[in-house]
Amino acid sequence: MKNSLLLILAVIPLLLLLSACESGAKLRVINLCSYPAYVKVEDGAQVTVPAGSTQEFKVETRTKTPFSGEVKKDLKVWLIGETYSIFNPDTNQYTDSTTVTLTAGETLEAYLNPNRACIRVTNSSSKVITDATIWQTSLNGVSVLQMGNMEDLAPGESRFLRVPFGLTFYYRVGIQDEDGGSFLYGDVNTILNKDHQYHVVHTDPE
Repeated sequence: MKNSLLLILAVIPLLLLLSACESGAKLRVINLCSYPAYVKVEDGAQVTVPAGSTQEFKVETRTKTPFSGEVKKDLKVWLIGETYSIFNPDTNQYTDSTTVTLTAGETLEAYLNPNRACIRVTNSSSKVITDATIWQTSLNGVSVLQMGNMEDLAPGESRFLRVPFGLTFYYRVGIQDEDGGSFLYGDVNTILNKDHQYHVVHTDPE
């Protein structure tokens, strides 16, 4: 009986030690935008996180023990939302990727709060869109800026461009197709606020 008790007392510290050992961490992406976000962790596949949804990524780490202290791992993450961009305050610029530090046994939560507007162009015509140019025009007509363009959108293809939001300017989209056709979408009413999207669906003219 005495030997059994001694054996139990000897095993208890070992069980406590094993229970204190942790490995692996989690990155939880919470998309609070009205449109999808696209996430890629290290060399993994890109994952779509729908609007209002949460996606969890499990990451392998070294094992944490009472003797090792905290175990941390740096992770390269790409986060591209249709109405969200990572903002780097050090450079005062938007970026599509960042490095996060995960701690073994813990979950890091990343909240994607909308901070951009978006122009999406969908080619529902039978011809290639050779160019789709996005223009931002101030309501007083003084400022006209080209925000970007999309080239060679095949029939059935759709792309998006994130743009600034605001109530003092509007957006237009100029489209040219492979036959030389020219089309203009948007007008003074195409004003985009935060988390808004202007979706141009280009079809064959009747």
